[in-house]
Amino acid sequence: MSVLASFYFLQMKPEDNYIEINKNSWKNILIIFVLLASPLLLFAQRIEKHNSGEIINWKEFEINNNKWGTYKIKKGTYDQSIFLENDMPGWRWKTPGKSYGVLGYPMIFLGTSAWYKLNEIKSDNYFKNLEEIKSFNVDYKTDLKVDDKKYNLAFDFWLHNSPKVAFETIGAEVMIWEDYNKFKPFGKKQGKLTTSNGQYEVYTGKIFKKELNKGWDYIAFVRLNKRRSGKLILMEFINYMKEHNLYKNNSYLSSFEFGTEILTSTGEIKILQYEVEIK
Repeated sequence: MSVLASFYFLQMKPEDNYIEINKNSWKNILIIFVLLASPLLLFAQRIEKHNSGEIINWKEFEINNNKWGTYKIKKGTYDQSIFLENDMPGWRWKTPGKSYGVLGYPMIFLGTSAWYKLNEIKSDNYFKNLEEIKSFNVDYKTDLKVDDKKYNLAFDFWLHNSPKVAFETIGAEVMIWEDYNKFKPFGKKQGKLTTSNGQYEVYTGKIFKKELNKGWDYIAFVRLNKRRSGKLILMEFINYMKEHNLYKNNSYLSSFEFGTEILTSTGEIKILQYEVEIK
């Protein structure tokens, strides 16, 4: 006999030829229904993806399982996955523990990929004209659990010298390091920026990729008082770069990203809040 049929049977009166269902019966039936349905509901509320480059759409963003550096691993295995659970995104990772450089940058992505080929672009495809941005703000909150090894928690955005966004038109990569451990940025320290929300050391350098036969400027703002939640006024960073001639006029923004550069650490991050406002 089924569970529901059992409840009907228990409510039968000997003197009657019908079944009476009282209030307690309805409560019991509802409890059984919820218990039976719960695994399905939990399954429906969780998505996880393990393959490199896989994407989960979330609000106006994409959660990207970027494993760009795993080709450098010579020994051991590396696991990295992105997930969305009860509308809360995040990612987790486990490295071989040896230093092979940056293995991945799982991230929240907004905009247009910087990595198109120029001959594939038929019309302007930039995300924002940097000169036209008047307001650029971020508010974020994370729950990060990570061991005492190399990683960072950083924003990353790409500037191009053309409205046609492609790797050939990259002029500069800009990073803002909010948290980091046993890991220093590329380049040399050039100065310090004091913002409304904290101080940052400024590093600059030139990156050249032989496999692409292409180079670009690298600028990193490294926060002195490390944090995992907070607010940023991006125009303070952009204005600093403009005043110090760190990017060319008529630059175009392809994408704005937030993620963890992973080297030797193992950990998990949950994004409790993430808001980007660009006007």
